[in-house]
Amino acid sequence: MVNLEVVTLVLLLSSCSSSQVSERRIDANDDQDPNKTILEMLHIERVSASHQQARPHPYMRRIYQSLHSLDFGGADGTLVQSFRSILSPPDAPAGWIWFNVSSLQPSMLAAELVLFRKTLHPRPVSVTVTLHGVTAPEAARRDSPALEERLLKLEQRPASGYDVFDVSPLLARRPLEAVGFQLQYTDESGSLVLHEALTQSLYALTRGLQTEPLLVLYQRHRHNPELDSLGLQ
Repeated sequence: MVNLEVVTLVLLLSSCSSSQVSERRIDANDDQDPNKTILEMLHIERVSASHQQARPHPYMRRIYQSLHSLDFGGADGTLVQSFRSILSPPDAPAGWIWFNVSSLQPSMLAAELVLFRKTLHPRPVSVTVTLHGVTAPEAARRDSPALEERLLKLEQRPASGYDVFDVSPLLARRPLEAVGFQLQYTDESGSLVLHEALTQSLYALTRGLQTEPLLVLYQRHRHNPELDSLGLQ
C-alpha cells in the first residue's frame, strides 16, 4: 500500500512545478517588447532603422499611436519606416546630416526630416531656412536643389517640439545607400548666416540620444487626410 505522505508530497511537487511553468510563461509574455505588440496591432510587417535602439524615438511613438487610430485595412506591407542619423561618410563635407537608407522599401512615397529644436532665442528673431538634400556624399560638394524653404521664429518651438521638413522629392531620385541634408539660413536682411554653427545651436544632433535626427518615410503621402490628422507638425 502506497504511503499517504509520499503521495501527498508528489502531488505538492507536481503542483509547484506547474505553477512555476505558468509563472515563467506569464513572465515571458510580460517581457514582450510593447513596441512589437503595437506594430502587430497595426499589421506593419517591419519598421526599419539604421541601428537598433533600446527604446523607439519619441516621435515614432507618437506616429505609432496615431496610426493605431486610423483605418489602414487596405494597405499592404510596411506602412512606415524610420532611420536614425549616422556618422558622416568620410568623403562628405561638414555640416550635413546623414542617414543610411540601404533598406528603404520601394513602396515608400513620402518622407520627413525630423529635428528636435533644443534651443530658443531669448528675443524675437526670425531666419529663413532652406533645406537641401543629396543622395550621395560627393553630391554634397555641388549645388543641390532646395527641398523646402520656410521662416523660422527662433524664439518659438513647434507644439510637438520638432521641426518637420517635407523631403519627399528626394525619393524620386531613388537613393541606394545614403541621403544627406543641409540647412542654410538667411536673416531678415537677406545676409547668409553660418549654416553649420546655427544648425548645431538650434537642433539636437547627437547620435544615440532619444532626440537625435530622424528620417521618417510613409507608404502614403502626408497630404492624405488620414496622415494629416496625425498633427505632428
